[in-house]
Amino acid sequence: MAVKPTPVASAHKTAPRPRAASSHDTAEAGQEKESAPGMKSLRASISVLNVFSSSQRDWGVNEIAQETGLSKSHVSKVLAAFSDGGLLVRDPLTKRYAVGVRLYAIGQRYISHDRLSQTGIALMRELVDETGHSARLSVLDGERVLYLVGVEGPLSSASGWRSGMWLPLHSTAAGQIMLAFLDPAEARRLLSGPLEPATGKTITDVEELEKKLAQARRRGYVVARGENIAEVGAIAVPVFGERQKLLGSLSLSFPARLVKVSQEPALAAKLHRAANLLSQRVGCELYPFAAFGLKG
Repeated sequence: MAVKPTPVASAHKTAPRPRAASSHDTAEAGQEKESAPGMKSLRASISVLNVFSSSQRDWGVNEIAQETGLSKSHVSKVLAAFSDGGLLVRDPLTKRYAVGVRLYAIGQRYISHDRLSQTGIALMRELVDETGHSARLSVLDGERVLYLVGVEGPLSSASGWRSGMWLPLHSTAAGQIMLAFLDPAEARRLLSGPLEPATGKTITDVEELEKKLAQARRRGYVVARGENIAEVGAIAVPVFGERQKLLGSLSLSFPARLVKVSQEPALAAKLHRAANLLSQRVGCELYPFAAFGLKG
C-alpha cells in the first residue's frame, strides 16, 4: 500500500490564498472609489460644465456657484482649467464664461459618428423638399427631449429650437410621441411631477394627456398645436431600432396657420415613410406603421 509522503515544513510561511471578492466587498470598493478625492473633483467639474448646456449664453462665477452648490473658489479653479483647455472662453471685460470652440468641436463629433443622426439627415432633407416644413430628429435624454439635429425649411416657423436644446416632454409633439411608445411604467414616472404650462394650450392634466397618448399609439403620430410655443405646430412619429427599441422621434414643425387639420394625416404619412426607412437602416426589422406611410 502506497504511503503518502510527509510534507516538509518550509522555512517560509505559505501565503494565504486570496479570498474571492464578495458583493459586499465590491460595494465597499465602489463606495471608496466614489468618495475618492479625485472622483469628487471630477464630478464637481462635470457639474460645472453641465451648466453650459442651458440656453443662457454666458455665466458668471457667482451664478455657477449658486447653480451647482459649489464654493466660488472651487468654481473659479474649474473654470480656469476649462478655459486653459479651450473648452470655455472668458470675456476679459465681463469676466463671464461661455462655450469654447473646442467644446463645440467635441459635440460635433457625436453628430458626425452617430448612425441615427447621419442616416436621418438625408431623409430629413427629402422631407423638407417635399413639404416645405422644417424637419427635426429628437431623442429622449433623461426626463427631457433633446433636439438632436434638424433641417430648416422655407416655411420655417420662429420656434426658437436649436440643435442641442432640451425641451419638455409633455408640451412637445416629439416628447408626446416618445411618451406614447415608452414602457408604460417609465412613462408614468416621467409624468409623475407637475406638468408646467408653456402656453395657454399646454396640457397640464395627466389624464387628459394620457388620452392623447393612447390615440397616438393607435394612429402612430401626434400633433401639438401651440402647446409649447404659441402659433407653432408640430407633428411627430416614432423611430425604432433593433428589437423594436424606441430610439427617438422624427417630426415636422410649421406655422400653425399654414397647415389645416385636414392636412395632418398626409403629413403624418410622409413622416411615417421617412421614419420607416430610418428605422430599417438602424436595425428595426419591421416598422409598425410602415403601411401608414403608403397613404401619403
